[in-house]
Amino acid sequence: MNYLQRAFCYISRKRLRSFLLFMIFMVINCMVLGILGIQRASEEVMKNLRSNAESRVILEIRQGAEKFTEDDVQEFLKIPDINWINRLWSEQIAIPELAPVIGDKQSDPLFTIHLQNRVDKDSPFEEQIYRLVEGDFPSASNEIVINQRLADQNGFQVGDDIQGNYTITGIFLSGTERQQTEKVAAVNRIENQIYILADENLPESCKGYTKVICYAAEPEKLDELAETLDERCNGKAYVQINDHTYQKMRISIEQTGRITMFVLVITLITGCSVTGLLLSMWMRGRKTEIAVYVSLGLEKINLLMQAVAEGLALYFISFVISGLLAYSLLPKLSGSLGIVEGAGGSWKADYAGSLLTLGCGMGMVILLTVIAMFPYLKKHPKEILSEMEG
Repeated sequence: MNYLQRAFCYISRKRLRSFLLFMIFMVINCMVLGILGIQRASEEVMKNLRSNAESRVILEIRQGAEKFTEDDVQEFLKIPDINWINRLWSEQIAIPELAPVIGDKQSDPLFTIHLQNRVDKDSPFEEQIYRLVEGDFPSASNEIVINQRLADQNGFQVGDDIQGNYTITGIFLSGTERQQTEKVAAVNRIENQIYILADENLPESCKGYTKVICYAAEPEKLDELAETLDERCNGKAYVQINDHTYQKMRISIEQTGRITMFVLVITLITGCSVTGLLLSMWMRGRKTEIAVYVSLGLEKINLLMQAVAEGLALYFISFVISGLLAYSLLPKLSGSLGIVEGAGGSWKADYAGSLLTLGCGMGMVILLTVIAMFPYLKKHPKEILSEMEG
């Protein structure tokens, strides 16, 4: 009977011991594979966060300084760390086809026109102060978004044209329109704010941009980008950094990573300690068996291979079952990790990490088995039998 057959017979005969060791292996593997899943999801979130956090550098013209021109913007776009730029410009004008909502009757019947490359960014819409109640944000330069009260007063709705050049694509509300006092000038009232998409066909009255928002490709290099832009502006603009979303999510994800790493270390230390103690205790009970086999002429290395085969068989089976459990159940439980789920992370099988776990686990089983058996393999069979008699 070779060592593999003896290993199978021992596992079959010692069912309780084998089941206990099997369960320990399975718990350890489930926790390790689960932690690897968390780390992989966290890495995916960080990758998405770097590209989607929309960290930005805000350049706002100082009072009395010349406005940014299109040439300035094109120079900014040559900087490698800039993804895209949102140009902002506003003007107070009268629109003959529209009657503004009047507050202060002594104020001029003017509207404030906000022109920018993306209306949903760097505006009250992004901050949820304004919200679209009908239609969509403009996608072309002849499309606009107006307030619902203004639209109702003038009998307009989504799809109507103003001045024959602009089409209403969206209607918004803030919910605080009626809280404004009658002393608010018409041009400053929420109802009289109109948003237009900016493109290369700018109105002739646009002599430059009062604010330019530069969106960074690498949030980690935002400070360097701000310094570069500050040098390009020559002191004519205030330079501010906005990366609150990225920093908040980064801290949360890093904290999750530290916690999972701590749990992983505790799991490995506890698992190795418990497994080593159990193997040592069980090898003490097998020392008579070891002495008898050696007395019958069986090589010690053969006995060691039998014990290693027992442990590896139990570990491999537990690993396969743990992998099936981890990668089938964890995606269903991922909702409990709001940070990962809310940021677009998802549970995915980490096959490279799983193979590494399998290899390290099998190596640890071999090492613990050798340590547990070594005191009895180095002794002479007579010495072991005499200890038993004593």
